[in-house]
Amino acid sequence: MVSIMLNLEALAERPTTTTPFLHLTAENLLADSEKAALAKDFPDEKKTGFFPIEQLSYGPAFEKLLDDVRSKEFSRIVGEKLNRDLMNRPQMIVVRKWSALKDGNPHTDGQDKVATALVYLNDDWGDGAGALRFLASPDLNGPGTAPIPARYGSFAAFARADDSWHGHPPFAGERRVLQIFWLVDEAAAARKNKRHKRNNFFKAIWPGKTAS
Repeated sequence: MVSIMLNLEALAERPTTTTPFLHLTAENLLADSEKAALAKDFPDEKKTGFFPIEQLSYGPAFEKLLDDVRSKEFSRIVGEKLNRDLMNRPQMIVVRKWSALKDGNPHTDGQDKVATALVYLNDDWGDGAGALRFLASPDLNGPGTAPIPARYGSFAAFARADDSWHGHPPFAGERRVLQIFWLVDEAAAARKNKRHKRNNFFKAIWPGKTAS
């Protein structure tokens, strides 16, 4: 497959890092020439949190990016880098536009997930608040990776494990990210979809709150 938006060739050349757990990072995977179109066509969600792509409206440039992350080639490359078979795993894609101060607490993800990838689409980003780190423990300020800037074209992926701690310092504001995760099976995918629909229902009737 020839990628439309993501530079999959550059991603395939990136080395995997094993500390503090298996992960992959990259920068500049999106061309500057696509930046304006992707900004214009990004889903214009008004609430904080992640939303399944099926619930959102977006333009043609963003649809092209979705075509890339839905491709078997993308799953193959990420899977090989993370030593996981992702080719035939169900995939779920969610989008965040706005972050709240409560977001980003260190966690490891549930056992329904096999691997997660993130594509950032912000105009610019520093290395502080809101920048993801992979951690050796639940301590956000403890040992781990350098902050991963959430700027346009940056990428991160990791294999889910009991010690795959990750999080970011509190940040409130616009933080555009496309998140892709691969699930253990179709039953897990159904559970995830049901949970997202429930949480978004509670957001609609009680803004700022979600079901636990």
